[in-house]
Amino acid sequence: MLKKIALALIPLLGFAVMATAQNKQISGKVTDANGDPIPGASVLIKGTTTGTATNLDGTYSITASAADVLEFSFFGMKNQFVEIGERKVINVTLQDDLLLLDEVVVTALGITRSEKTLGYSATTVKSDDIVSARTTNLANSIAGKVAGVQVQSTSTDPGAASSIIIRGFSSINGSNQPLYVVDGVPIVNVNMNAQSKSTGISGISNISSEDIESMTVLKGAAATALYGSRAANGVVIVTTRSGKKGNDRDFTIEYSGGVQLSQVAMFPIMQNMFGQGWNGTQTYIENGSWGPALDGSTQVYGPIWNNQQRIHEFSAKPTNVKDFFDLGVSHNHNLAISGASTDNKMTYYLSYGYTSDNGAMPGDHDTYNRNTITYNSTFDAAKWLKVSSNLSFARNKSDVVGSYQGTSVIDGLYEFPRDISIVDLKDLSCAFNTPEAYLTPYGITNLYWAIANNYNHNDAKEIRGKIQLDLKPLKDLTLTYRYGFDYRDMDNKMGYPEINLDDSLINDDKGYAPSNMNQSGWVYAYYSRGYETNHDFLAT
Repeated sequence: MLKKIALALIPLLGFAVMATAQNKQISGKVTDANGDPIPGASVLIKGTTTGTATNLDGTYSITASAADVLEFSFFGMKNQFVEIGERKVINVTLQDDLLLLDEVVVTALGITRSEKTLGYSATTVKSDDIVSARTTNLANSIAGKVAGVQVQSTSTDPGAASSIIIRGFSSINGSNQPLYVVDGVPIVNVNMNAQSKSTGISGISNISSEDIESMTVLKGAAATALYGSRAANGVVIVTTRSGKKGNDRDFTIEYSGGVQLSQVAMFPIMQNMFGQGWNGTQTYIENGSWGPALDGSTQVYGPIWNNQQRIHEFSAKPTNVKDFFDLGVSHNHNLAISGASTDNKMTYYLSYGYTSDNGAMPGDHDTYNRNTITYNSTFDAAKWLKVSSNLSFARNKSDVVGSYQGTSVIDGLYEFPRDISIVDLKDLSCAFNTPEAYLTPYGITNLYWAIANNYNHNDAKEIRGKIQLDLKPLKDLTLTYRYGFDYRDMDNKMGYPEINLDDSLINDDKGYAPSNMNQSGWVYAYYSRGYETNHDFLAT
């Protein structure tokens, strides 16, 4: 029996000896392009976790088979794969990975520097991450992408201004906003604040995300020294796209667009047990919902006007507030032509962008529309001279629904009785849907009437650009002159409705006349114009 077992093991032992015989000791040396040894380089058998590292003199030794492939790697250098075959000595020269070694960021005044040589914090957000955010305001596109940077939108309204706070608040009553620099030129960020709303007028809000190559946030004091006190809260460097060739031709044409739908996601929790009234008592002109318990009976409400009074079912309207809002629709489109001359001496980039945002308020009373045109070009006039320029035009128009106490929409919405249908108040030709005979005279009015009669419109334009000359009198010296400008103007008009009632058709005001809502109307017009020019002389 033992003899039979021994005979059966002979083939297995032969197979093991054969497998062991296929492995061999591989040695060699790993060097860089200059022939210097690379200590600590990784030598790994591809597809396995078996490997080793080079010694201080760049040498290594590893056991592998002729069929294996060795992978040599080191940080900042390109990986190299080598088939072993019949060789026992394999020497490898690793080449620098320029994509890693030449990783640069745009710093103050548009100067590019290797990220590893900077003595301060600089974080760059690339174009793909910016475009994928699909935000109307460019500032919102870096939210959550840069450590220590807080991005807040003033509201969810179309065209709402956004603020960027870098490393926390530095002032209680002053500005905490960073300085924005586009292609080396500082720009002025202006917001219009009116009726408890803030709208982006010029600056960062007028830049299309599709035109951006990168955004770099500079946080350290040393990074902002060149801009003085304006950069006390940090700097956001915006680099726009430049021209490039297509795969098989000298130009490319790109279109991108998107549509977004939005709706109000959260509402205050409201009770649906009690109807119009106060302290459990039925009052026909009350704006509160603390009257009798809702019982589904038929009830009258509001004043008696021209011998008429409204009637309704005394039951809860649970979706009253939700039904008031529309579905918001936002869409953006961008068409760009980019290219370069055959000899690559000239590049150009031209784009047109359109953004439209209609918010959740009924109708088109809360809208934001923006048109942008951007042109960038470079020209290598000689080996020692390069000329570059860019020009950008933006125009935005916005309509805002204000928030304030009195005849504003929000005030009237949340003080509305729970048993009356809001959507039945749309017909403004009916006196009961106007202040003349509205269901309550206690400081609020019909929401639809408030939207139609309050006015807040902005119309703003901005033109900015630069022309730059780069001279290279010596190999390692570049002299730069840059002229940049930023011009903006804004036209804002606001209207507040006059209410002048005499109660002549009121038969019974139920204790408080509609004329108590009387107020003086006013119209406000504001126009501003501003510009800034910058001259920079640099030697790098």
